[in-house]
Amino acid sequence: MSTTTMGGMWQITLDDVPALSKAAMLLGAGGGGGTGTELVEPILRRALREHGPVEVVKPVELPPESLAVPVGFVGSGTVMHEKPYEGSEIARAIRGVEGHTGVTAQAVVGVAMTGIMAVVPVIAAAQLGLPLVDADGTGRGVTKLSQTTLTLAGIDLTPAAFTADKGSNLLVDGVNSADAESVIRLSMPAMGGWAGMAWRPLRMDEIDNGMLVGTYSMALEMGRLLEERDREALAARYGARTLFEGKIVEVPRRHFGQFPTGTVVIEHTEQRDRALRIEMQNEYLVALEDGRIVACVPDLICVLEQETGTCLTAERVRYGLWVEVLGIPCQPQWRSPAGLELLGPRSFGYDMEYVPLEGAPG
Repeated sequence: MSTTTMGGMWQITLDDVPALSKAAMLLGAGGGGGTGTELVEPILRRALREHGPVEVVKPVELPPESLAVPVGFVGSGTVMHEKPYEGSEIARAIRGVEGHTGVTAQAVVGVAMTGIMAVVPVIAAAQLGLPLVDADGTGRGVTKLSQTTLTLAGIDLTPAAFTADKGSNLLVDGVNSADAESVIRLSMPAMGGWAGMAWRPLRMDEIDNGMLVGTYSMALEMGRLLEERDREALAARYGARTLFEGKIVEVPRRHFGQFPTGTVVIEHTEQRDRALRIEMQNEYLVALEDGRIVACVPDLICVLEQETGTCLTAERVRYGLWVEVLGIPCQPQWRSPAGLELLGPRSFGYDMEYVPLEGAPG
């Protein structure tokens, strides 16, 4: 194990980068920034080399009055190929929200444990010499910034600061988190397609009560199990199970609203009369076989390339790939009535009830 234990605290080191990246893409459930984490991995490695390991702490390990800034990324990860992440955007957003609120952050916390969103908080923590709180607001990929457990807890995140390269800055205040998201998405073209973000600093009790604690610890362990391709341990620890294996035979894509949507059709490896259909809207949302729900949001549906074990985003699935489809139970908070209203099948327009992964046919 490459992380260094220091009492209840531990550190993210250079050796942890591959495991963190793999877990971030797995938990993205098809989302996570479109291109995956490879565009920000070099920046994370550089930050850890230049500034040293990042200390990771639970909320209870910091003084109650401590403040942590929730940070992440908004926009199109695909655009990063043309307009790369420079590396200081999140740190500048943190300074922007600090300046507006008149408070100073003692820590950083991630908004969402998915793809690029899971990596940039570690970069910012390293650059600023701050600890990273072992928590996030989703535990999986989500489509909207308002789809967080903070929303379930009634904790608003505004004001918020958004920064892009070349000094582009946007401060949003006086609206709730959902309206702030509308403002920033309308502003994305002017900001170049994506931006780093920092929200209102949160107290430790807000994080403890409104976020999912322990998700970076979870991600590092999941990432190591993925590296080892240890499906038995992944199943025993996190309830992951193989839903289907086969070849992608169709990927019709369409655009509806803000996000790319489509369907992935997979023909079974051995039983050619069997097929799995996955509906996607940025993330993989519903998996069906013969009209029966095999898995659906908020549980995680993950598509991995069979030969390499690489997690495939919804933008990267294509005809001819041999894949394994994994299902992973979501965090319990998402199975509450309020959680399902925010992140269940109906919230994405599917006229179906949520079927827990454990109760779905396998």
